[in-house]
Order: sequence, then structure tokens, then C-alpha cells
Amino acid sequence: MFGAVINKYGDTSVLEYNDLLEEPKPKANQVLVEIRASSINPIDLMKRQGYGKAIFEKQRSASFPWILGSDFAGIVKEVGTKVSKFSKGDEVWGCTSHANHGCYAQYGVFDLNEIDFKPTNISFNEAASLPYVALTTWATLIRWASLRPQDIKNKKVLVQAGAGGVGTFAIQLFKSWNCEIATTCSNHNYDLVKSLGAKTVIDYSNEDFSNMLKDYDIVLDCVGDLGGESFMKKCIQVLKQENTSHYITLNHPFVRTLDDKGVLLGLPHALYLRQKLKREQRPINIHWSLFRPSLSGLQELNKLVSEEVVKPVVDSIFGLKEIVLAHDKASTGHASGKVVIQNIND
Repeated sequence: MFGAVINKYGDTSVLEYNDLLEEPKPKANQVLVEIRASSINPIDLMKRQGYGKAIFEKQRSASFPWILGSDFAGIVKEVGTKVSKFSKGDEVWGCTSHANHGCYAQYGVFDLNEIDFKPTNISFNEAASLPYVALTTWATLIRWASLRPQDIKNKKVLVQAGAGGVGTFAIQLFKSWNCEIATTCSNHNYDLVKSLGAKTVIDYSNEDFSNMLKDYDIVLDCVGDLGGESFMKKCIQVLKQENTSHYITLNHPFVRTLDDKGVLLGLPHALYLRQKLKREQRPINIHWSLFRPSLSGLQELNKLVSEEVVKPVVDSIFGLKEIVLAHDKASTGHASGKVVIQNIND
């Protein structure tokens, strides 16, 4: 089996193409997929550098080599003995958070809550661009903020970093709920985010969003503490001072605290930091989001894509042997949508 691996943490130079990997075997309740495409998410770049090692190293059967990658789209090659939903040859897509089941490879095994039938109206490359960002957004709203679609309809929403993977999906999702959407991006991506449904577009390099926005209901912050404490406070500042307001961030100190202090000492300290921020910002609701697989979310995504409510936004496509170039491109932070990996070995 071919794939891309890392044998140590570091910059893009640690990524290696390897065509002598062992093909995984599905357990009774798993599906083996021939992966036609994957994509690059910020979490992949962070994992490559050692982010989350306090957690992920405990989950991995061997520390290295490690196959990264969360999204996949491909064809079922084999199903476990207890799997009846899928058959060999089915076109599928999904997303995994399992540390042993990376997607930068020819084949991958996936649990049943991580996989569903691929929409027929998009390609494998397009399909691979969506599951992680869509389910990340879904988890932020439904799981962590405990919001339902009817709670979000017609609300004023700020999406930070609207031209990225999560941003381009989130804008489309909020538009489907008739929200009034503001977003930040570079001037280069103005037309893109406008076309997706953003009403107000702010050029982060020349304008201060906190001076331009007020009385918002929800902030989905794709930058978070990577932008510094003052940046997060500015995000919270644009919200109504009410208990119906929600600040949701994808980047926060939780996992980094575990890395710095270890799980035993880091977990209580991370929870303390979160509660401290919640107390300081009352009555606004503060949520630190973490990715979780969701079959119901994946099925809802299938419906949205099939009905063309949501469309994939692909910045560029690289072959698996070009994994270093692909990570370099994603690392710039200036991709418009997703960087996709097409799994070919020629």
C-alpha cells in the first residue's frame, strides 16, 4: 500500500511518500475503503508539528510512522462481518478522528459512524474537501453550543476567516438558515465569500471588524487564540450582551495545555481556564469546540450537497507524492477553500 507518513514531528520536510505500507484489515464493524481523495485541514498541519501528542500518542498502536489526514472519499473494497449497510464498490465519503486511521494512503479502515454514501453530484476530489470542515462546524453548533437550526435562523453571525475551509462551508450553512452573515478575509477573496452568502465582508489587513460590527448573535471564530487574547476579546465585543449570544472558537488552549502539562495535570488546568473565561464573559456563552464524528451530521451534509445548498470550494489539487507542496500551500493560510490530495501513485 502507498501513502504519506511522518516518522517524527516537524515542518513539511518530515513528510515522506512510502509505497511499502501494510494494508489495514477491517474489524467486524468497519469498512475498508480504497481512498480516491483526501484533503488538508489545519489540524493535520498541527499534528505534524506535534500538537495533541499527549492524547494522540496514547491512541496510536505505534508512535511512528504515522499517517495523517481526516477526510476521505473513495470506493468500498471490503466490509467487516457485521456490516450490512455497505457493499464492495459503493462510493463513500466521511471523516475520521481515529489516530490509527489516517487518510493520506491508498486504503483506510473506518468505523460506521465515520462513513456514509457519497453524494452522486460531486467528484471524489470535491467530496474529500467537505466532511471535516462540515462536521467541525456541525459539532460547534449542535454539540458544543447546543443550538438547533431553528435557534440559528435569522440570526446575525460573524464568521472569522471566511475564505478558509470551515469558513466557506459555514457561510453557506448559515445562509441556508437565512442568517445575516459578516466575515473577514483578504481583499483577494472578497468575491468568493460574497458569492457564498456573506452580506458584510471586512478586509482584515486594512479594517478593524470590532469597530464595524455590533449586536451580533453568534461568532464562529476560526482563528481563536492563534490570534492572541486581544483578538478573541474583540470577537466577543461584537456580540449582544445577552445570554442568547454565543462565542464559539475552534482554536483554544485545551489541547495545548494537555501537551504542556500532561493529561493528568493538564486536564483540570484546561477546564479551569475554560471556566474562568466563561465567568469573565457572562452573560455571553463561551464554547471551546473539538471535532467529533457525527453520522447524522454527515447525512445532513449529504442532503445539503445533493440539493446544491452547499457546494465544495476547492483551492487546488495535488497528487499524494506532492504532499510536501500541498502542506506548504495549506500552511500559508491563504488558500481559498480546501487543498485536496488526489490519491495517485504515478
